[in-house]
Parts: sequence; C-alpha cells; structure tokens
Amino acid sequence: MGGALDGQQVLVTGGASGIGKACAARYRAEGATVHVADLHPRSSDELQLDVGDSAAWASLVAALPPLDMVHLNAGITTPGRSPRDAGGVPLSDVTDEAYRAIFGANIDGVFFGARAVLPTMVERGSGHILVTASMAGLGGMAGDIAYTTTKHAAVGFVKSLGATLQQRGDLGVCVSALCPGFVDTPLVPGDAQEFIAAMGMPVIAPERVADAAMEAIAAHQHGSQWIVWGDLIRMHSPAPIEFT
Repeated sequence: MGGALDGQQVLVTGGASGIGKACAARYRAEGATVHVADLHPRSSDELQLDVGDSAAWASLVAALPPLDMVHLNAGITTPGRSPRDAGGVPLSDVTDEAYRAIFGANIDGVFFGARAVLPTMVERGSGHILVTASMAGLGGMAGDIAYTTTKHAAVGFVKSLGATLQQRGDLGVCVSALCPGFVDTPLVPGDAQEFIAAMGMPVIAPERVADAAMEAIAAHQHGSQWIVWGDLIRMHSPAPIEFT
C-alpha cells in the first residue's frame, strides 16, 4: 500500500535533529525521497546549508531534483535565553550578533528558501511550502522577544504568500505553517522541560509535530496555520480582516 507522499521529492531544513528529524522520518515512511539540509550535518547523507545565505540556497536548489515539497524548519531561539527564566533576555541585553543570528535563521531562512523553490513549483503548477513557526507566532510569548518577533514574521509571511498565490490563481502551490508549543528538542533541554511541566504546560513529542505536518499537507489550505498543543492538532482560524 502506497504512502501519502509516494514518489515526491522533499527537502527538510534543520533536519538533523528535533522536529526536522522527526518530520523527515515521517515523510520517508510516507514514500518520499527526503533531502535533509542542516547547518551542522550529523551524517554523510545530510547536506550542509546556512539557511540565511541566499547564494547557498540557489546552489542547493540547482543541485537537487525538482522539489514537490520544502519544509522550512530550521530555527533557533535567542542565544543566551533559557526557558527556565520567566524574565527571559531583556531587550537591552540582545546583542547585535544574537539579533542577526536569530533573524538570519528564522526569517531569512524562510524568505530565501521560499524564494528559491517557488518559481519551479509555480511553473509546474504544484508544490507545498511548509514553515515551522510556533505558538509564539500567534500570541505574545514573554521572555524571548526576538524569537517571538521572528515567529510572528514567519506566520505573516505564510499568510501573505498564501493570499498572493490564491489571488494569482496558483492554487496548486500551497504554503502553510506549523505552530507547535514547547517541543522535546535540543532547544528545550531536560531541566527546562521540568520547569515547563511544573507550570502545567505540555511538552510535545516531535513525532506529534510530524502528524500535524501530514495534516497540513493533506488539507492544502493556502496560508493556514496549524496549532499543535498536547494532543490537540487543529487549524487556526482567526477572525478575517475586513478592508472597508
């Protein structure tokens, strides 16, 4: 019996660990040929990519077969910030270096990645761009101002690109976002997980995010955002903005 992604060519960024690794495994199980790219590859079959480098994106896409799906998953939290610290990193303590690093990974990586793969998808009339955003992209998360800003930007990018594709009639190409809460990844170490659990919030297995990814792919809802919180997976449905 075939899988949902039989014969598809899929690229996953930040795929050497965490959410990306779990999603890559799921896509393979669904029949896809998966190309994993990461800033720090863990094996010889993984590709090295700095997602914030537009030239690197152009080179990578040129070297790969035409892609049916790209999961723009690579991302980081603000250097120096611990989830255990409710106060987080004061804005005045976010250095230029930390600012450039997190915006490069979380925003440039989404913008440059989508820009690199979109023309071929539009030409073929099919494709899916999936972005790992965060629950922090749907509300104001205290403690990590820079991270929250980047995830709001990622959600805004998905909404805008989705609306643009619809307006142009490119309905075969879909863009959507995953918005999980805290996930059991290297970005949330064990002591931080204990702190999060003590606050009554769930820590999600990365495989659960992979379940949400498959739901988003199957739904093919342009500009959609998918909440993953504990056992809950659902499409976020904010009130529409009316221009009058």
